[in-house]
Amino acid sequence: MTASYAKLNANCKSDILFIGTTGIRKFVTPPAIPAHLDAEMYIDVIVPAGFKGVDFENICLILEIKGPSGAKFMPNPRMGSGVHWGIPTASGSDWDETSHSPAPKVRLRNPHDALSSGGINGLSFWLGLTGLPTPTTTTTTPPLVSFTASATADRVSVSNTASCAIQIKDLGVGEQLTGFLGRD
Repeated sequence: MTASYAKLNANCKSDILFIGTTGIRKFVTPPAIPAHLDAEMYIDVIVPAGFKGVDFENICLILEIKGPSGAKFMPNPRMGSGVHWGIPTASGSDWDETSHSPAPKVRLRNPHDALSSGGINGLSFWLGLTGLPTPTTTTTTPPLVSFTASATADRVSVSNTASCAIQIKDLGVGEQLTGFLGRD
């Protein structure tokens, strides 16, 4: 498989916030598998070692599926009760955190946390994937997912920061990309 990633804006620079290890896998029980879940995804939001243990607020991960057609993100029990699931409002100018509906574009928000416990271990966000095409008898290749990802966070008492938005292409079940994705 040939998963890849690239910055949406090649000139973007971020010194603090990055998308980290990202992968898709078959759902592992327990907990019980949610209805209509085809696979689960994990994505880290990460900071360099100098920010280990630094608290951030309103850590947001914004994701939008670009393919395959009909695929959507959905809540995952591993998400944890502290993570807020948001889908775009009808106007598209805000996020509805009361609906837990599957959607092609979502925002996961953690109100307060540290973003690194060392190395490339960041704050992990878990979500599900639904609507993936099922391999047929003639095509045993698992479906490949393409999506954009970006993160924002407020650094307590200092400022806010954002990662460079990246496009991840052709990530398949059982694959992962590791490191500080989009870091120069």
